[in-house]
Amino acid sequence: MTEPETTCKGFEVNHLVKQYANADKPVLDDISFKVEHGSVLVVLGPSGSGKSTLLRTIAGLEPIQGGTISINNQVIDAGKPGTERAGRSDRSSELRTRIGMVFQSYDLFPNKTVLGNITMAPVLVQKRDKSEVEAEAIRLLGRVGLADRKDSWPHELSGGQRQRVAICRALILHPEVLLLDEITAALDPEMVREVLDVVLELAKSGQTMLIVTHEMQFARAIADHIILLDGGRIVEESYDAQAFFEHPQTERAQQFLHTFEFE
Repeated sequence: MTEPETTCKGFEVNHLVKQYANADKPVLDDISFKVEHGSVLVVLGPSGSGKSTLLRTIAGLEPIQGGTISINNQVIDAGKPGTERAGRSDRSSELRTRIGMVFQSYDLFPNKTVLGNITMAPVLVQKRDKSEVEAEAIRLLGRVGLADRKDSWPHELSGGQRQRVAICRALILHPEVLLLDEITAALDPEMVREVLDVVLELAKSGQTMLIVTHEMQFARAIADHIILLDGGRIVEESYDAQAFFEHPQTERAQQFLHTFEFE
């Protein structure tokens, strides 16, 4: 498949560098890629390759030391060489809500109901009308099969149900890009499919997504675009998921995929 044009209506990372203070080398070293609007990028790689750090920098949870992060050709974050500021990047609240993120650990507030967890940010951060937000939250819960659990507490839900609530909490902010970081890693095997089905439905609806996963069959089914990270660098990139899994071009990709094969 032909690589998209340089002008990207969607999401773009150019020459991104992430390096912690006193570290010998960057965690992410000269990372560049683009994700067309409505498409799905799957990020693969061994543990410690920088996958989760990449998503955290994109979300603004970690400052970057080089490069740029852009949405629809608007730079929303630019690296500052030689600095490792504490906490988040300097993005405004409006810029932050353009990118949503779902973590593997759910991170639901235990003292709030399902509805309270979903509606808190749009009401407090985006200053939206509470009744309008609650109505949208209920529609989202219906979309993920949890309309009857709006008044439940997080401890009353299964892991798969909590992760679906976390997805609703991200979607209600209307993010242009949704980041999913190993969202099935903490789930029992029987709960994995119910969460992945929700993500597949989001992809079909045209939600732009960056997904970090170790679920290879899922990656193959959902990806429009794949990058393989190793040692903080992109070692293989493909705009054809089937070709990547069947005929990887680099020895490193062949080694990585072989670890998921059993005879």
